[in-house]
Amino acid sequence: MTAPPIERVRPERSGRRVRYRLRVAAVASALTLMCALAGAVAARVYHGQTLLLLVAGAAFGAFAIGFALRNRPAFLAPSASLVGLAAYLLGAVAITSDGADPLPATVADALVNAVPRTLTALIPVEPAPDTVVVPVFLTWLAATLACEFAIRYGRTLLGCLPPTLLYGAGLYLVGPNAAAGTVWAVAFCVLAAAALAVTAAPPERRPDTDAVVDGPAPSRAPALMGMVATAAVLLAVMALLVPVAARLVTSSPGDPREYVEPPRLTDIDLNPLVRIAEWSKYPDQDLFKADTSADAWMRLAVLTEYDGTTWQAAGDFRTAGTVIPGSGDADYSADVEIIGLGGKLVPAAADPASVTGLPIAVNLGTRCLLTPDGLATGSTYHVDSALVAVDAAAAETARANLADAATVAVPPGTPEIMATIADYIRTTYDTPYERAQGLADFLAGHYAYNPEAPSGHDLPSLGFFLGSPVDAGGQRGTSEHFAAAYAIIARLIGLPSRVVVGFEVPGGSSTVTAAQGSAWPEVDFDGVGWVRFDPMPAPDAVPVPPEDTLEQMEEETPAPRRTPAAGARPRTSTTRPWSRTATSTTRSPRRPGACRCGSGTRSGRSCSRASRCSSRPAGPCAGAAGSRAGRPPSGSRARGRRSSRRRRGRA
Repeated sequence: MTAPPIERVRPERSGRRVRYRLRVAAVASALTLMCALAGAVAARVYHGQTLLLLVAGAAFGAFAIGFALRNRPAFLAPSASLVGLAAYLLGAVAITSDGADPLPATVADALVNAVPRTLTALIPVEPAPDTVVVPVFLTWLAATLACEFAIRYGRTLLGCLPPTLLYGAGLYLVGPNAAAGTVWAVAFCVLAAAALAVTAAPPERRPDTDAVVDGPAPSRAPALMGMVATAAVLLAVMALLVPVAARLVTSSPGDPREYVEPPRLTDIDLNPLVRIAEWSKYPDQDLFKADTSADAWMRLAVLTEYDGTTWQAAGDFRTAGTVIPGSGDADYSADVEIIGLGGKLVPAAADPASVTGLPIAVNLGTRCLLTPDGLATGSTYHVDSALVAVDAAAAETARANLADAATVAVPPGTPEIMATIADYIRTTYDTPYERAQGLADFLAGHYAYNPEAPSGHDLPSLGFFLGSPVDAGGQRGTSEHFAAAYAIIARLIGLPSRVVVGFEVPGGSSTVTAAQGSAWPEVDFDGVGWVRFDPMPAPDAVPVPPEDTLEQMEEETPAPRRTPAAGARPRTSTTRPWSRTATSTTRSPRRPGACRCGSGTRSGRSCSRASRCSSRPAGPCAGAAGSRAGRPPSGSRARGRRSSRRRRGRA
């Protein structure tokens, strides 16, 4: 029995087969790099290199599966690619997960919330299971389609379409939040040109095991001429259209995050000032445990907008990862365990730099934190903060920062008592810092703390607090009333102000109770930032009736005589809400050159605060209750008050 003759492969056919395989490999490499590059466009707004490595792995993995099964039945490659995608996504979720929840629950949460959390995440986006699923999935899908079109069916131009769409989606996701990626765009175009230049042959011309090649090899000259002509046309079109397109672009790219609703506050968090009354009535209520590295005020909410009824925070919360951008180097840390605080707002010292243990959203304007799932009993988290240091010396000479109109806006219908106090502060003190501190001293010296005062910081309630007599329940309130009244009067003076709700937390391990919760005002100074002021009275201080000081101010500034016009009604006197006698509603400025307190002259500005106040028996600058000269500095006075309030809360 003779052996069958061995078929010898002709050299020209073997050479064509090698060249074909080289072209296929070149096209596959170019398209793989295009998919990896297109997926990496979105990584420019992500923190670290994790997403860049994940999308590169997805591009190579999907293309490897498609390339290995290019000569198999058409249904096999997509099926295998789907299994590979599921396994790769599971690995990506496991890599980026913090391990706090079981892996199945983490995968389910990531798949359900991937799109909204990717679009609402704070930039730079922290690689997390729910923020990497979308880029990895789209990169894998683009690579699979590109391999099928270009390698299986030999349509290289059609194979360039999926990575091109992925590149556009990445640009849209980045929006105006990253620098122009010119190098990325040039590299992508070069790879596309390379893939088209060595385009693969269609299936009927494959010199492979599943194709028969007959006839002589095609000439290279027409292909080269066509490639050169195509390249020349493309360059000419780009040279003509690029300058025109550049002139048409007059604005920055749109941001898709504008169309996605960010996390929202609950009713209890929209206006946290109302919680002060409950905390004052039940001071022994345990809110959370804290183990901190130093004494600090942990903020819960910063409220800048006031409509005459409620104080609310401005701006939206954006989903953030463990790292919060925009903060300095952390020099403070706290481990917190929630007991009975509730709500969604997360206590943290300003400015928080990183948070672990909770999903976090941050308000970039106020740097306050929110957890979308809410604070449940037993929830724990760790927060590192870069404590904000205030230059007191610079604040004393700084101007008020009036850049933000929302911080100086005053609603209509403010009570007359607020305008009267604002006039008194404005005429008594000179610099913005003196007026801010003087207003705090005025409220602390003329009003008293009462934990049983009813809640309310709308204009009528604050007017009652400031102007009603003591026997009617006025002139007594909680930190809610003091902080809200201070902020509004400060705006009437021309000082940008806001209200902060938070807790005074000592260093070390402690349980924070409701007695440590309070509200305080802050004033914004140019070049210094927000400075905290304490308008709360000392525990043992006896307040001076505010009407004594304000009536004396009007007595020292008599109204000028005016001749009424013919037919005009004479002005009638009205009674102030705080006044015990009728006083004129018209006041004149003090006499030129006269001292504000009436005790001397201001020649050469020789009248000091002590001399101005020496002849004022009932003003806030006289007596033990209000002497500015005899009071300790505001920082030590505030510490004394805080210590006294803690002792009172524990008692």
